[in-house]
Amino acid sequence: MIKTKKTGVYYNPLEDNDKVFYFTYNDINDNKKKKWVKVGKYSDGIREVNAFNLRAEQISKMKHGKDITVIANKKKKEIVTFDNLAQTYFKDKKSTSNRMSRYNIHIKPRIGNKDIQNISKESIIKLLDEIESTGKAHQTLNSIRELISTIFNHSIKEHNLKILNPCIGIKKYKVDNNRERYLSLAEIKQLKEQIKDNFLVSLFVDLSLQTGGRFETILNIQKKDINLSSGAVTLQNFKTEKTYTGYLQKDFLESIKEYLKTLSVNDYVVSYESDHSEKLTQRQLQHRIKPLLDRLFNTGLDTKDSKNRVVIHTFRHTFASHLAINGVPIYTIMKLMNHAKIEQTLRYAKLNPENGMDAVEVLYK
Repeated sequence: MIKTKKTGVYYNPLEDNDKVFYFTYNDINDNKKKKWVKVGKYSDGIREVNAFNLRAEQISKMKHGKDITVIANKKKKEIVTFDNLAQTYFKDKKSTSNRMSRYNIHIKPRIGNKDIQNISKESIIKLLDEIESTGKAHQTLNSIRELISTIFNHSIKEHNLKILNPCIGIKKYKVDNNRERYLSLAEIKQLKEQIKDNFLVSLFVDLSLQTGGRFETILNIQKKDINLSSGAVTLQNFKTEKTYTGYLQKDFLESIKEYLKTLSVNDYVVSYESDHSEKLTQRQLQHRIKPLLDRLFNTGLDTKDSKNRVVIHTFRHTFASHLAINGVPIYTIMKLMNHAKIEQTLRYAKLNPENGMDAVEVLYK
């Protein structure tokens, strides 16, 4: 316990550079026994002067039997934390589980309990630096920064919060999409050989490679979304909050036909056998697949080498890349990938064997 310059006020330092304030006094109603009262954390807006004033008030009210800790707790409740803003945003927007998961994993543990008045531009930059040091890609860092900013802006615009968004002026991380890693046919064969005895993982990988759907999109597929006769599957784009159509190969559909019969119409296709009605989280599947991908394809690669490492999102790039390699028109690839802009799809154009030479060769002949 460290004494401050204020009479009877002390603080206890915490490991995260936070500190807890206390005050002490002699209780005249208990044989002048020395009492300690916890006031609160610095991160909750408590300062030396608050503890000092509460001590003075406690001393003056002792004869009336009033407990100053009630006042201290009341002050805590008046503080608005970032988690207060986040929960308001998620409730109002009915946000996706993916965004909520990103918040709970990366943001809440770092600034969730912080008083919004104490969250600065510098503290957001520090948060992003800490996450980057764990090996997260720049695209992920940009998504985290965007979510923090969106949560602030929602309360500012929709709930008249009088505060300046601390994310203003924080530059986006540069994302290099010039070269996207995808799996070759030999690598796909190698992966499938490794997972052939794991039905859940095999199911997820096949759905990913045949539709190019994003992680959350695949987890969201229900039995009712698959049309066995046409091979079509309804996919959810959580970025645009719209659905689009993908297609599944006949031999794959034939292999899962009996499995689908065991599911109810609203059951999730990629799910635990014990409860098909509950959608899996990304985390539940990530820990089953990531170690395998690292062992097969990422040995010796730096954890920050997002251009060359194979991750679950690589399945999406593999789908688009092999469409291009097989000569599928770029606008068809755009439709199957559900890209909003053709620029997103053009990165795969260089893989198309049709480079224009044959077209020019026969021109005017």
